[in-house]
Formats: sequence, C-alpha cells, structure tokens
Amino acid sequence: MLVLKHVYPAHGSDGKTYEVHVYAESADDGHPPIEKLKSVVLADGRDLRVVGKGHYELPDGTLELESHDPEAI
Repeated sequence: MLVLKHVYPAHGSDGKTYEVHVYAESADDGHPPIEKLKSVVLADGRDLRVVGKGHYELPDGTLELESHDPEAI
C-alpha cells in the first residue's frame, strides 16, 4: 500500500514555495509493518531527485528546491 508519509515546504530556485511529498510503500504481513521509501514528488506529481538532506531537483535540472524543515529527507 502506498502511503503519504511527509509533506515538507521547500523554496524553489525560481523564488516560489513548493510542497515536497514523500511516499512510502508499506507491507504488513502479520509482523511489524515494513516501510520502504517509494517516491519523492512535488504536490503536482512531478518526480524529484534527492540530492542531499533537504535538497531536491527536477530530473532535468530546471528547478532546484531546498527545505529548511529539520525532518526533511
């Protein structure tokens, strides 16, 4: 099952503020649930690449984002 785990605000290199959504896949087979990071995307669904803690970019390099949330991945 795909689960939205976190939403972080991030500042884009274009001066706009975006929401970064982190999704995990959860498997519950009778044991404690196991979660695996599935995807990191913008709120509009565009895929992001994680380049460092709290730093993201679109795969084509046209937009860089930075989150100042201390819990951001």
